[in-house]
Amino acid sequence: MSKRNSKKIIKEFYAIEPPFAYVVISQDREGGLLRYEVLEPPLSDQEKEALKEIKELLLEEINVEFLDVRDYEKARVELDKVINKVVRKYKIKVGKESLKKIKYYLFRDLLGYGKIDVLMKDPNVEDISCDGVNVPVYIWHRKYESLPTNIVFTSKEELLSFINKLAYKAGRQITIARPIVDGMLPEGYRAHMVLDEVALRGGSFTIRKFAKEPYTIIDLILFRTISPKIAAYLWLALEHKKSMIIFGSTGAGKTTLLNAVAMLIRPEAKIITIEETPELRLPHENWVPLVTRSSSSVSGIVSEITLFDLLKAALRMRPDYIIVGEIRGEEAYTLFQAIATGHAGLSTVHADSVESLMRRLESKPISIPRRLIPLMKILIHIARVKVRGEITRRVVDVYEIVGLDERKEVKLNKAFEWIGTIDQFDFSEKSEVLKGIAEEMFMEEDEILDELERRARLLEYMAEKGLRSFSDVARVVREYYTNPDRVLRRVGVI
Repeated sequence: MSKRNSKKIIKEFYAIEPPFAYVVISQDREGGLLRYEVLEPPLSDQEKEALKEIKELLLEEINVEFLDVRDYEKARVELDKVINKVVRKYKIKVGKESLKKIKYYLFRDLLGYGKIDVLMKDPNVEDISCDGVNVPVYIWHRKYESLPTNIVFTSKEELLSFINKLAYKAGRQITIARPIVDGMLPEGYRAHMVLDEVALRGGSFTIRKFAKEPYTIIDLILFRTISPKIAAYLWLALEHKKSMIIFGSTGAGKTTLLNAVAMLIRPEAKIITIEETPELRLPHENWVPLVTRSSSSVSGIVSEITLFDLLKAALRMRPDYIIVGEIRGEEAYTLFQAIATGHAGLSTVHADSVESLMRRLESKPISIPRRLIPLMKILIHIARVKVRGEITRRVVDVYEIVGLDERKEVKLNKAFEWIGTIDQFDFSEKSEVLKGIAEEMFMEEDEILDELERRARLLEYMAEKGLRSFSDVARVVREYYTNPDRVLRRVGVI
């Protein structure tokens, strides 16, 4: 139940680092504007002076390498010892409770990310962006979507100092000669930084966060993003090396779904993933993750490695599956050619409908000839939708590319559809992909449908029992490929 005061409604309150850091999602009573507020312990003037003094002394006592330790907990323990030493050595008068608050801010500022540290630690925050000086930092919240925060960089010097700190943490150098930089933070998050020479409001940065443990297909079933039957269908299709594209708008969950589906690939298969930012994480031993590289030298001494370069290199590694994080240019044609030669391909594309997907595939810069499009057998549309007043994600359609009709138009079969009015998934009972698998395996179509049902029931069982972790799903999938009857008997499916 929402709590009220004179000015706002408290929609949600939760802890990030108790007893010091909390988050409040509030709503303005009059305008209805939602706001993300960080609550941290207030400091008295005396405590602020002590904090400033201790921080200056610490910077004399420790070196930069100490602050760059990647093991946060280890660095925190060591820094705590140094703080205590400094307080004793310089006889700084500060009470026990005050010192606890001061230590919180020292850990936050020296080891963490300063005033946005709470945002970085909040698992509900997916993106963090700052547009300039005296502008609220915005976040993308998993539940409430885009929200302004109560965090503001109040001067150009403060913002540029923070951007330089981000660049340092990402192992990059941002300068007037190179004012736009992308990098990977120690946590695996992607950071995009722009100096004030280009971003005229005083500089800007955007941080894209990724879950430490990726969502599994069972997580998505529990979220109702996907049904057990659709998941079982994609599992069967992947086992038989049917290529697929996941499409949707920005923030729809394409990469999350791609990672969850890719975990269902046969354990011994050779998989190569190709990304601009390493977001995918798979349990397979025979997995080669490749990432692009931008030129890190103004003179061009360090050459750029593009998605196209990596895809060409991947074809020499004899992969069973090639997964491209997102196709948007010339690399798409090479991926389709790879599929034509027997490799299975998975990727994502930005498109908000199947019609716009087809236009994107055929238009520049992707430019896939229409005759090659049927090589991609399955198209999965995921979207952000509103269910019972809340924004969530759903796989709204699953299409199969049947081929080209007599007018050379791409012929589609809608195998699954989400019915928004009742929040249920409908199977058309007609699947050209499953029919094709049956023919390849010299089986009756009913036998494949029975296998689809068995896998769907297994996934339902895993969801009911909470077997959703990365390791649980990897273990069950591995066991199923080895001895499916034993797994099905254990869960009571047969």
